[in-house]
Parts: sequence; structure tokens; C-alpha cells
Amino acid sequence: MLKTLKLAVVTDIHHGPDKMTKVGSAAVPLLQDFVGFTRAYQPHFIAELGDRISDIDAATDRGQLQQVAGQFADLPAPHWHLMGNHDQIHLSIADNSEILGQSMAHHSIDVSGRHLVFWQLDSRIHHPQGFLANQADLNWLAADLAASNLPAIIFTHVPLDGGSLQSNYYFDNNQRFGGLPHHREIQALFRQAGNVILCVAGHVHWNNVNLIDGIPHITVQSLCESFTTEGAAAGAWASIEVDHEVRWRTHGRDAIALTVPVRGLNAHWRQPLPSFEEFRQQQSIPADLDNITGLILDMDGVLYRGPEAIPGAPEAIAALQAAGIKIVTLTNNARATAADYSAKLAGLGINLPAASIITAGRATAQYLAAQTQGRAPSVFIAGSEALRHELQLIGAVESQHPEYVVAGIDLDMPLSTLAEAVGHLHRGAKLIATNSDPMVPGGQGMEPEAGAVVAFLQAASGQTAYVVGKPNRDIFTLAMAQLGLRGEEVAVVGDTAETDIAGATAAGLRSIQVASGNQVKADSPHQATAIMADLTAVAERLLG
Repeated sequence: MLKTLKLAVVTDIHHGPDKMTKVGSAAVPLLQDFVGFTRAYQPHFIAELGDRISDIDAATDRGQLQQVAGQFADLPAPHWHLMGNHDQIHLSIADNSEILGQSMAHHSIDVSGRHLVFWQLDSRIHHPQGFLANQADLNWLAADLAASNLPAIIFTHVPLDGGSLQSNYYFDNNQRFGGLPHHREIQALFRQAGNVILCVAGHVHWNNVNLIDGIPHITVQSLCESFTTEGAAAGAWASIEVDHEVRWRTHGRDAIALTVPVRGLNAHWRQPLPSFEEFRQQQSIPADLDNITGLILDMDGVLYRGPEAIPGAPEAIAALQAAGIKIVTLTNNARATAADYSAKLAGLGINLPAASIITAGRATAQYLAAQTQGRAPSVFIAGSEALRHELQLIGAVESQHPEYVVAGIDLDMPLSTLAEAVGHLHRGAKLIATNSDPMVPGGQGMEPEAGAVVAFLQAASGQTAYVVGKPNRDIFTLAMAQLGLRGEEVAVVGDTAETDIAGATAAGLRSIQVASGNQVKADSPHQATAIMADLTAVAERLLG
């Protein structure tokens, strides 16, 4: 049995002048009290979660930070610091590292049988958008968690739960500055890792807990905040003890105590239901695969992986075509034209004309043509030449005063293109996205997809993109029109529940999830009509 791990946590010290509801003049004496507490408490580890100062100017901030650093010079246990947003307004990360005598990079350490992770995600506030997602930060955390088989505790400055900020003095009316726009992606990462048991953060200046998939997400009150304590500094810090349960106590004027059980490794709550609309749609779709005369096929993971055909896929396509099964393919990838994909498939021994291949780029062009009802739409394109080609086919005109910013992916796209796109969005252009996939398999492993560009533009503009690609039902309607069949005659074959299967359900179509691409997750809320090994098994089932 693991012994009890004892942690002491202080956050949002805000040493400096009194400002708004922060009693910064009390920070150093209260920090001395915290140090005295740790000597009596004797924790195994001490965590300081950022926002050590109230920023004024570079010289003042340096002096304030040096005073805070002096309080951490003689502690009874190892400690680690995180970067807060105020810590880096006038001082650099290197300045903080120099004064605190510690690297400010991501850091993890094993203590008393637990894996403590100090995730130095980008905690700068970017105006007007708030916090920005950083794929390198996510990649580091995923790799770090995968490398450990110990229960993991994550420390961050900004909370990771996306919880309510209602009645919070600072963030009730400034939601984007209180949490992360990609918190759902982070939660999915935790679910996949299976070993996260606790998350601890500061930043929002109150005590709060949110249980997500059985993981407690705790935020600890600021040392000198007063909006919850009638004008007096809260004098808050936390002690956290972890064994078979988490026992959290915040001390001071804004005291709280909570006990929750520690979940087992790889233990999960059931995945949430899809939307009630999708759930009702699932119930109305036939549960068998009889009378299928047309197929809508995903490509990557169904027909090929990278440059290689999936074994048996060319033969399966030929058999289905010989039996009179109509086939249309549907891909979220807009980096190539339908003609490019037809040529690639021909090289793999699969005969499909360009007219039978619908890309997210083609679907996006058709969507814009419908929106403008025959009038040429004016666009700014942040994407590939293939996307530009599809838009030109429907008469779209590139403009410096566009109605639409059309976002895809181009690995050679300069940052200046994104900056220009942001300007157009702030001047009233609407954001349209080919798809929201964050990454795809590539020649060198995983590569960013349009979702990474869309996340940047959404964060930088405050807009929410209209996403044309899967799982949007409209792209499946376009595929149905190409087939010329009724919905009850068609099934979708794909390897990704969140796009292929969810989209099929939204369109009222039967679906088959194959295991030849992405891993099939039994607890996904998006359930296919059938699960099969690959396209060969699909052909055998349909052709009898």
C-alpha cells in the first residue's frame, strides 16, 4: 500500500501594491506564515503555482520577485515553481528562472510513489483572445504520462477543467481569461493516459473542485485575495494528502476541506451520451446491414495507411464494384484535389474516378456556393493550393475585403497568412473551416491538420468556425447526392468514431467502423451499426 503523500501548495502570491481586490502589501508577511506552516507540517513536496508578483515595470517586478524568492530559500522540503501570467508581463521566463534558481521548463519528479508533473503550459494572456493552445505542450505531457506507470498529479497555473466561473470577481465576465480553450482536448489526453489522479491549479483566486472522469480538479485560493473575505487578505494556502483518498484543506480566512476517493489507474466513468438529437437518431437507424446498395467510404485508415494500401482493400473495392455496389469516398483532408486522390488510389490498385471522391475542400466550396446563391463569394484562403483550386471552380474571388476566411492546412503556410486572416475576422469576415481534425498521420509521423489552424484563428478572433467536414451531416448529404440513392440504401464505412460514425448518425445512415485505422473504443458515445476488422470483412458481409 502506498504511503501517504503530503503536499503543501501556495499560489497567486501577488507581492506588490494593493490592487483591485489583491492585498499585495500583505503578501510577504503571509508568505512567511506559509513557510512557518511548512516547517510544522513537514510536507514531502512544496508547490508554488505562479503569479508571484503584481506586475508594475521590469525593475520593480525584479525586486519584488527577488523578495519572494528569498522566502523559498530555506524550506523543509523540495519545491518547484510554475509560471503565472503576471510573472511574465515585464520579466521573461529566463528572468524568472535566474531569480528563482530553477528551470522554468516542464518538469516531473517521482515522490513517495507518485508522479508529480509541473506542466509549464503557455500561461501568457494574449489579448483579446485569452490563452492559446500549444501543441508542443500537449505532446510533452502525453509523452511524460506515457513514460510513467505511477499515479500522476498535475500542477498547472491555469485550471484544466473548463469549470464555471459564475460570480468570480475577475472572470465571470471574462471567461476566456479564466480557463483554457482546449480543456476538452486535455481531458481526452488524461483519459487516454489513464494514470492521472489529481489536478491542482491556481489563477482564478478561489477554492473550487470539479470531478471529471473521477479526477478531482482543485483550484486553490490566492494568498492575498480579498473578494471572498470581505476585504481582508485570505492568507490562503493548501495542504493536500494523498493515499487511498485525496484530503484537501485550504487554510486561512477562506478555509475549505474536502475528501474524495482516489480512482484506480485506468478506471473511467462511462463516456457521456452524444447529443440527445444524435442519440434519438441512433435509436431510429436500422440495426442490421441488409439491403445496402451504396457505400460512403473514408479513405485514410480504410483504403490506405500513408503510402500503402491496406491489405485486401483493392480486392474488396473491385468485388463490391463488380456486385453493383455504388461507392463514394469522403475525406476530411483538403490538402489534395479529387483528381490527386484518384491518381493515388490508381497507384494502389483501386479504381475510383475523381467524381466519386469528395474532399472537405470540395464540400467547403459547395457550401459557400450555396450560401451566396450563385453570386461569387469573396474569400481569404488560409489553406492549400488544392483548397484554392476547389474554391476557384465555384467562382470564388480572393479579396482583401473578404466575406469569408476559409481555413484549411498548408504546412508551408507562413505565420503572416494567419495574421492577415485574423485581421479579416476582426473586420467582420466569417470563419469557415474545411475540418477540425487537429492532426493526421504523415510521412514523418503525426502532422498538424486544419484543426490546429482553426484553433489558432478561433482563439485569435473570438469567432467559432463553421466546420464543413465530417461529422457535419451536410458533407454526408453531398455524398448521398453523388450516389443518387436513398438513405436506407447506404452505409458509411470509417475508422474514426468522432467523425465517420458520428457524422453517419447525424445524417441518419447506418455505419460500419473498421479497425484497420484508428483504435476502436468500445465505450465511445458514437456507436456504429457494426464493427469489423477491415474493408475485406465489410465486402464479405455485404456480398454474402
